[in-house]
Amino acid sequence: MPRSRPTEPDWPTSTSQDGEDTPSSLWEIAPIPGKGLGLIATRDITPGTLILSEVPLLTTEGVTTIDLEVAETQLRKKFSSLSLSSQKAFMALYNNYPDDKPLSGIVRSNGYPLGPGVEAGGVYETISRINHSCCPNVVQAWNPLVEKETVFAVRTIPAGTEICTAYHVGGPSSERQKILKMYFGFDCTCALCSLPEEKLKASDERMVEAEELDETIGDSKKVRFHADEVLACCHRLSKIYEEEGFKDDRLSRLYFDCFQVCNMHGDLARARVFARQYCSAKKMAAGDDCIAYLEMKPFVKNPQKHDSFGVTEKWKARAEGVPKGLGRRDFERWLWREEA
Repeated sequence: MPRSRPTEPDWPTSTSQDGEDTPSSLWEIAPIPGKGLGLIATRDITPGTLILSEVPLLTTEGVTTIDLEVAETQLRKKFSSLSLSSQKAFMALYNNYPDDKPLSGIVRSNGYPLGPGVEAGGVYETISRINHSCCPNVVQAWNPLVEKETVFAVRTIPAGTEICTAYHVGGPSSERQKILKMYFGFDCTCALCSLPEEKLKASDERMVEAEELDETIGDSKKVRFHADEVLACCHRLSKIYEEEGFKDDRLSRLYFDCFQVCNMHGDLARARVFARQYCSAKKMAAGDDCIAYLEMKPFVKNPQKHDSFGVTEKWKARAEGVPKGLGRRDFERWLWREEA
């Protein structure tokens, strides 16, 4: 999180998935102009690389979210059970809510949910120091199989580059800036928000369009009765993500939407392709022991076993019908049903 305290000594180096130091460090904690502390890549990092795998210093499991006074008391009890070194690491994190409830403020400033839709969150010695970018180069996610928060590179990160995740995604720059200021207390100066005026305007227009496209893609009636329009929206959204350079979870979510549209209308060939693309994107962002990846992997071979299959036979096609020998452009035309 932003503006971590810059004066603490002996910052950790990169860790392996079992928590032990790796022979060659991938990152270091260093002062970032205008942000306090952050993580800097110490060598080139390729997409799909596990950068961090970390157990939380403290979780909010069993802590109320309604009464801050009670929450502070509950957190104080959890905090007192930590080792002195963990207490020191926790208190060194940035607090965007500096009032008389310091533990609650640090949790609110630095916590990540322990999985999708889970109210409980975790605070981390190192992961909580990763700063924000509207075009992140890493994705962080809770892995319940190992009970750790993982951070994977989703874009090439050259040595010397800051490692950044996204605290908030979507919307034009003015909307993003407002939300980031409100909840995290900073003005975003990432590469996307710092584009020259004309380029920023074009990016903002694409991001507004992306929101509109996403709304259409999520309309169950349109998916059922206007599938061609929905798949065309998916195609356009993929182009926007490509133009903006997004490689985070928005991409895997889009591929899953494409999979469901094709599968619903009986097109097993395209469903297989989109299932494979989803798995590739999810594996890159969360590893091959990610539950979502493991659950989706069987449908690459047998998409008809997914619950979404066969609502109609509008696009009926056998799973073996994926064309071979096509060039990239011709395959893309087939995949997005441009010939139709």
